[in-house]
Amino acid sequence: MSNRTLQLQIDGMTSEGQGIGRLGRDVYFVPGSLHGEKVTVALEGRRKKVWQTRLISVDEASPQRTDPACPHYRRCGGCDLQHLEYPAQVEFKQQRIEREFYRQKLEVPVWKSALTDHPWHYRRKARLGIRYSKDKDEIYVGFREGRSEHLTNIDRCPVLPELDVLDWKQWRELISRLDSRSKLTQVEVVSADNGMALVLRSLSALSETDARCLIDWVAELDSESGVRLQLWVREGKEPQDRLLYPEDAEPLHHHVLDMPLQIQLSDFFQINGAVNRAMVTQALEWLKPDSDSVVWDLFAGHGNFSMPLATRTRRVIAIEGQHSMVASLKRQAESLALPLQAIRTDLSDADALSALPDPDVVLLDPPRAGAAEVVKHLITRQVKRVLYVSCDPATLARDLRTLVDGGYFIEQAGMMDMFPQTHHVETMVLLSRPEKRRG
Repeated sequence: MSNRTLQLQIDGMTSEGQGIGRLGRDVYFVPGSLHGEKVTVALEGRRKKVWQTRLISVDEASPQRTDPACPHYRRCGGCDLQHLEYPAQVEFKQQRIEREFYRQKLEVPVWKSALTDHPWHYRRKARLGIRYSKDKDEIYVGFREGRSEHLTNIDRCPVLPELDVLDWKQWRELISRLDSRSKLTQVEVVSADNGMALVLRSLSALSETDARCLIDWVAELDSESGVRLQLWVREGKEPQDRLLYPEDAEPLHHHVLDMPLQIQLSDFFQINGAVNRAMVTQALEWLKPDSDSVVWDLFAGHGNFSMPLATRTRRVIAIEGQHSMVASLKRQAESLALPLQAIRTDLSDADALSALPDPDVVLLDPPRAGAAEVVKHLITRQVKRVLYVSCDPATLARDLRTLVDGGYFIEQAGMMDMFPQTHHVETMVLLSRPEKRRG
């Protein structure tokens, strides 16, 4: 099937940033192409009337096309919009959100300007795969190829910080000298404001010789980098994190509105520090909680919104599903003397919030699946103001439709480009409920 080629006119884009071409009743998805382009593709498979294709050549290019900055772009599946100029990426994402809202017949009276920052070297957390090929006696360190489980070797990743310790060519050379090279499966980067942790995943315990080799290399880079480095290993079938370097490491943290929020290695936190700070500032400006407000922060994570909110009002109830994050919320609230109550509960349970006191305002930042049960509960409670932060425009629009049907109206919305060079997008929407007039 892949030997068959054809030329297509690209007349649209999918939500994932793939070009769309049409011939007769068939639809063709073309990764790497842009609206308005004429391209030649190889056919890779068909399901019903939809073809998956591989781009062979761009015969007539869009004026918005640009040369990808990363030499690994054509193989690596980590970024998918590097061929689109950055201002056009922002426009594409704005249109994607508006398209999902239009499908749900949602009206937004005010679209705020998009929150953006530098489109490179922004990523604070990433996980790369490691694989040893015994047949080739070769180490692979990198991300998965597009639409594949195979790893592609990368030397540098231009969305990660520019540090010598993130030279993956050096990592391949180092790992190739280790006795346990076939047992290593991943390396994770966790970059904070006060340092960077590198976490190696190993299927079995490292030997003392291998551990010493890794420690000596990271220690040398630590003395030269100007960034406090930590090296951890996550070993065994039921892995526990073990610190290799330095002997003692201070907890990692990042600042949100001048507050140092601690980061555990396994925590979810927003990977774009600059856009995250702008997002939190905007959330506070839009919600405007007064000093007497009771605020719910649902899907609270490690306190990205909860802690700043707790500096503005008398009570914040932070609700999260993971034990470790709830424990972290409690510790940090106590250390900062903030009026914050952290609760663990399953927010997919319709009754999980019933026992809590009525909130004046609610902020929710759910995972990609959205918050279908939560929004039904907010309607029942008749919460006055709701701020919804979302990483998926489709589930966001679905939940907004439920809220609007339940008596809310959208005041304003805005896009936030947390993930430049990719199709992923964050959205913030403020809703309110008109107060009933008496008599």
